[in-house]
Amino acid sequence: MKKLLLLLFSLLVSFNSYAEELKSLFGITLYDNAEKYVSSNYIDSNKYKNLETIEGYFDLTITDKIKTKSPYASYYKITIDKDNEVHDIYGREIIANLEICQEIAKNLVSQSEEKYQINFEYWEKTYPSFKKYQHYYSTSSMDFGIQCRKSHESTSVRLQIFLNTVLLNQAVDDFYNSGL
Repeated sequence: MKKLLLLLFSLLVSFNSYAEELKSLFGITLYDNAEKYVSSNYIDSNKYKNLETIEGYFDLTITDKIKTKSPYASYYKITIDKDNEVHDIYGREIIANLEICQEIAKNLVSQSEEKYQINFEYWEKTYPSFKKYQHYYSTSSMDFGIQCRKSHESTSVRLQIFLNTVLLNQAVDDFYNSGL
């Protein structure tokens, strides 16, 4: 019995530590300095204020700079703080319609759950200009998401894949809750 309990405990610890190792996406690692991936001149010339935070975060399009591309994304960006620390790694693809996007997302979720030994949760949320259909996995340091984002004003649907820090996630929540 002790051996069985020890084996089960070992499996749980290995699953949890393996999932905690999920800190990179598209060849970029959270909390790294962005200068590891692009020059400081590129950062200074191309960063722009993140639209979903009140202050302190900047987006940087890196589509032409990214080395590890995905067949599920043709546009890439990172979100950095004032010290150029990476807080979000993001890739997206425009998909023909919501049904196709959700089918692709479902397949990506299944592959990710198997690869990383994690379990996604699902939620939907409506915002003033779009609705999210999101699968997500969270730890104490990061959120990993695969979602379809449907615009209310157009027929566009985005398949979005992201990995972000809880610090950025809190700043985004603060932005959306600020007008209440």
